[in-house]
Amino acid sequence: MTTDELLRLIGNQEDNFVERKSEGVRDAEIRQTVSAFANTVSAGRKAVLFIGIHDKTGEVIGVGNPDQLQKRVRDACHSDCYPPIQYSTEVLSIDGKAVVAIVVPSSVVKPHFTGPAYVRVGSESVKASEQLYEELLLSRTDKAREILVHKNEIFTVLGIGYKLGSNKPLPDAGYREMRECRIEACSAHLVTLRDIGADVRFSEPIEHVTVNYDHEKNRPMLMVRFPRV
Repeated sequence: MTTDELLRLIGNQEDNFVERKSEGVRDAEIRQTVSAFANTVSAGRKAVLFIGIHDKTGEVIGVGNPDQLQKRVRDACHSDCYPPIQYSTEVLSIDGKAVVAIVVPSSVVKPHFTGPAYVRVGSESVKASEQLYEELLLSRTDKAREILVHKNEIFTVLGIGYKLGSNKPLPDAGYREMRECRIEACSAHLVTLRDIGADVRFSEPIEHVTVNYDHEKNRPMLMVRFPRV
């Protein structure tokens, strides 16, 4: 992020991508926030923790020793979180006061732990539920990561030689069936979808699914083929 982009973000309300703390922030709070950012930020996005800003009013308070604060951040991200969290820092000067910005990009090695695994829910860092924890682990694999990036979005789902949700192949290998579905969940074994038109929920084994793209409708596509013996 550029300095100008960071300065514009300072005035934003706290949300999934922005948090503000005073210089007195505890090390545990730094760890929770940066690990929650790394576990939650989607590909191509970045989140920022500003230290030296009042979390309620947004008033610029500043920090007295930016170098010492950056050492605390380094210890939190590299020594007290596993796997270590990649980040960058910038010291901003606002009205003669120093504010430290910690910029955390999306991580491909999540989940990160600092004791529990934390995620962002609105403006808070909270412990990941069992389902979210499983999704974090799955996001390390290419296929599951690509599916989970689009969770709750609409996909084109194409059954090839296969009637979707039937769990058995058709004799006609040329059969094609296309539906509009929302991705509801993805586990180590199954992708769960909801047919929007019929309002029917069904699951497909993840090993039968290929992630592709529907150029006509400009959205992701899942192609489902049932293996033939």
